[in-house]
Amino acid sequence: MSITVEECLKLPSLRNSRVVAGEKGVSNIVNSVTVLEIVDNVIFDLGKPVKNSDMVLTSFYTIKDDPKAQCDHINYMYNSGDACVVIYYVGVFIKEIHPSLLEMADRLNFPIIIMQENRTDFFYTDVIGEVYEAIFRNRANDNDFIDTIASLVSRLPENRKNIATLMRLISDNLKCTFLLSDASLNNVCLSKWPMSNDITADTISALYESAAATDEYCVETTLNDMPLKIFCVPFSAFEYRSFSLYAADDFDRLTLDDMYRVIELLQIFSKLWDLDSDNILENALVPAIIEGDEEKMYNISDRLGIDIDAINTAIIIRPVFDHADTREQLQTLRSLIRAVKNCADAFGKDIIIDTYGIYIICFIVYASTIHADNEYIEEMTCAMDQVTEDYTVAFFPNDDNAKDVRRTYLLYSEYIPHVVEIFPHKKKISYGDLMFAKRCFDMSAEKNEDYRICRNILKPLLRDDASGELLHTLAVYYLDADCEVKKTAKLLFVHRNTIQYRLSKIQAITNFRTGDRLESYLMYTAIACWRLNPALPE
Repeated sequence: MSITVEECLKLPSLRNSRVVAGEKGVSNIVNSVTVLEIVDNVIFDLGKPVKNSDMVLTSFYTIKDDPKAQCDHINYMYNSGDACVVIYYVGVFIKEIHPSLLEMADRLNFPIIIMQENRTDFFYTDVIGEVYEAIFRNRANDNDFIDTIASLVSRLPENRKNIATLMRLISDNLKCTFLLSDASLNNVCLSKWPMSNDITADTISALYESAAATDEYCVETTLNDMPLKIFCVPFSAFEYRSFSLYAADDFDRLTLDDMYRVIELLQIFSKLWDLDSDNILENALVPAIIEGDEEKMYNISDRLGIDIDAINTAIIIRPVFDHADTREQLQTLRSLIRAVKNCADAFGKDIIIDTYGIYIICFIVYASTIHADNEYIEEMTCAMDQVTEDYTVAFFPNDDNAKDVRRTYLLYSEYIPHVVEIFPHKKKISYGDLMFAKRCFDMSAEKNEDYRICRNILKPLLRDDASGELLHTLAVYYLDADCEVKKTAKLLFVHRNTIQYRLSKIQAITNFRTGDRLESYLMYTAIACWRLNPALPE
């Protein structure tokens, strides 16, 4: 457990001190010691970062005759997260502790400690040395900082309980720079250590993506010719949104277990606080739309100046990561998002884009009668092809409103696995593909009359095609090659005459007329059902 004010008071350098007010706060954790002798109104600014539960040493010399300024500073220290204040040289500089300070400290449970009055032989260095030695000794025996930070946060006023404060406390306790980021690096919270550090979110992500990996979640690199270790661990929080936690460690003392414990803290507090409300995680509009949270949807869209009722089109990008590690996945996601955004900017289109689960979700206003909009979609896919060709993109235009867009997404998320099973080579997914996959899946599940007919069409092949060669050829011909013999031959790496022969054999076995449009559609549906379930059970 961390060192408390009460334990510090047992140290030799503080044995001659006494608590004169705020005694209920002696259980406050002490993480650091600081000296304050220059007091300026500029520091009374709650916009400044929270402190790391400091024990503040002061004589209040510059405000020794101003009890109101002293009260203001006590209030500031409490709101900033300080643990206590130790006042030196009472009776020498400050003649006595004004009753207003005592009343405020008792009300806030903020300990005021005074060294023995009318003495000048107490020195700050004695307390600084002993308290730090006790802190370091304790940390060497106890690496669990979760309880410490939770305790520090619990003492803060409500208006300081936000993600920036939490990240500041984590950074100060672990002496590392931490970056919380979504996949697009749009929504970031960067907490630097020390605060004077000039490192940026872009620098951290770029170093992580470009350096040689130590393991899946860690790279070793250099910054300004100094060694630097960077961790990056993806996780879900904040209403199941996907984030990554980065850490830049200059001293090689952070571990992967520490990263997981920080993530645990973030997940705990994401459930306790409405972290999106502090404008640090602005882009919660996509999750709000998908999750059907209308109040939040309209609040965020109003804040961002977006006409939510004009949204009528969803573009859903599904990257395929077969063997990519975490770093490669993040790099691909960011590059895809950047490509989509740049294309939108080039065409002057407003786009809402975010990751949601394994997908990149884009919402736009689309007018199908405008040629430029069709050109925009083509340019967007070309831009993504420059990043990777391992993706599918679904384009669903002309829904009536954001509610309809949400329903389309839900339909997509349910049936896209079946679309991919039926059309494994298709990159651009349409309403037609989605509804066809839904029909085939529902037919197979319900075993209705349509399914019976489709199964019977293929029965002769199922019985006679022991190797499955003819069924596979038929599936590629109909579902992958748009009924083109040349394209089928290319996909199967055989001569086109071989395809012609197999198709003739299929027609003879099934007694099926491939030239008839309606019968061809039946075969198209039947072979799609076969791809979903090759056994085609009764």
